[in-house]
Amino acid sequence: MDNQDLREIVNPVFNTAKSCVQLVAAAGDEDAQRLLDALGFEPFGSQVAKRPVPPEMVEQVKRLFPAYTILIESRFQAMNCLIDRMADRQIVDLPCGYTSRGIRLSRQGRTYYGFDLPAVIDAIGPAVEGIIGKNEKITYHAVDATNYESLEAAFTEDSKNLLITTEGLLMYFSQSELEEVFSNVHRLLKKYGGSWVTTDRAYFLHDKEVVSGALGNDPQLNAMYAAITNQAAATTADVKFNDSVFFDADEDEVRAFIKKMGFELNEICMADYLPEKFGSLAGNPEADQAVRDAFGKMMFWELTVADTAAAKPAAPDQNLPFKVDVELKDGVFTASVQGRMDTMTAPELLAKFQEAGEGIEAIHVDVSRMAYVSSAGLRVLLMMYKSLKDKGQFDLSGVSDDVREILETTGFDQFLLKD
Repeated sequence: MDNQDLREIVNPVFNTAKSCVQLVAAAGDEDAQRLLDALGFEPFGSQVAKRPVPPEMVEQVKRLFPAYTILIESRFQAMNCLIDRMADRQIVDLPCGYTSRGIRLSRQGRTYYGFDLPAVIDAIGPAVEGIIGKNEKITYHAVDATNYESLEAAFTEDSKNLLITTEGLLMYFSQSELEEVFSNVHRLLKKYGGSWVTTDRAYFLHDKEVVSGALGNDPQLNAMYAAITNQAAATTADVKFNDSVFFDADEDEVRAFIKKMGFELNEICMADYLPEKFGSLAGNPEADQAVRDAFGKMMFWELTVADTAAAKPAAPDQNLPFKVDVELKDGVFTASVQGRMDTMTAPELLAKFQEAGEGIEAIHVDVSRMAYVSSAGLRVLLMMYKSLKDKGQFDLSGVSDDVREILETTGFDQFLLKD
């Protein structure tokens, strides 16, 4: 199994990034179409079109396309407009996915950092370079948002006044991961200046209104969209969506969390940053207006570092390099993990486990020097646990208080801990 396969296993949610560029291209964005062609991706809906659909549902399925497209198109274009009005800022897309934004900003001479998982960066970096040529201002970097060192490594002495953008990222994080991301962004902004703008809360609160407007308030189509979306969410990489305080129904709880993490919050109405027209709603002025009305309630959340912000203490062994030592003897697979196990590093443990082959009857993992584990690392440990016929032969030892808290808040303690 190659590195790409391993990366997909430890964090398969990266595949959702593909649909974003497909949908923006379907809405008529020329840069997105060029990137789609360069990446070799099929147009959005091509896989659906290959599946048998009852004749009486064909028109309904076609009418659902604007619902998917408007959510991605509106988010992408509104952020583009915000970026245009902040012309003095260096852009950090976290994550960039397969967005065509780097191509667009290259024409403006802007500085752009595309951050995403290795599986995405390995594809989009060469694809964009093939379109715009060499451009030192447009760069792509493999990162894990919970790993500060991976983020910091992308910047240079010329980095300053950042505009960190987050579109559709925070929904994937557990509470412990969310806190790591907030802490990391805080450190970056404190060092380089600027602010962080996210659309994630706005779409969590109002996405159904946007979809309803795009579908003409058709109850049957809205119900079909909800059913398909819920089914997709239930089968995507065992991820619990919106499972953190950032998506709490209590607005005061969210604001208290933001303040606790050292940020001040500024709200910017997204309706003021919409394009003149939506490609996905062309020829449907009623739906276009309904979507714009929904955006009157939606806000960019801009976060800046508070003057009174306190630094988060580093976890024990936080700066130790990642290292995995393994041994297979008499059917017992023993591993010792040092440092952070996240999207960047978890594939190494998975690779060594798979190289050990079959015949493993017991697994012992020493994590006494593991500083942190993300959902990607937990997914690898769970795969190892599930591989055993006798689950009682899985032992995780040396669990620190910080790692135990992560296991307990994510529910993985039910599988991976014996006490």
